[in-house]
Amino acid sequence: MVGDLIPPGKSCGDCGLCCKLMGVTALAKPAGKWCRHFSKTAGCTIYETRPADCRVFNCLWLLTDALGPEWKPATAGFVLHSEQGGARLIVECDPARPHDWRREPYQATLRRWAAAPGMEVLVFAGLRGVRLGTVDGAVRRAETPV
Repeated sequence: MVGDLIPPGKSCGDCGLCCKLMGVTALAKPAGKWCRHFSKTAGCTIYETRPADCRVFNCLWLLTDALGPEWKPATAGFVLHSEQGGARLIVECDPARPHDWRREPYQATLRRWAAAPGMEVLVFAGLRGVRLGTVDGAVRRAETPV
């Protein structure tokens, strides 16, 4: 259960940035739009019955003790999650703050992670993104119907 994996002292609280940035097919919620079930004062109003898309989402700030409060999505301006068993890190930027990942300590840390063998770091603001590397490369996310 995800709740058992959350380090002491961490919680979503009033963040909910994933509820804006991530698409949720089961709710017909497109990426980049606030979920109708999110309340700034109450969080997810359907938390107990939320769809599988939401249940399996892995907010790395929430699940990783090593990431301090400056990495909380509401503070950083982006959500971190992983794919491919952790070999791909996805940085989902808030379109209202698309360049916040370039601030420190974020950019240096993301670039260090991207330089690790077998690791890929992709930074997205909507459909457009960049693959971090010795030479950064533009990437584009495929549009998915909701």
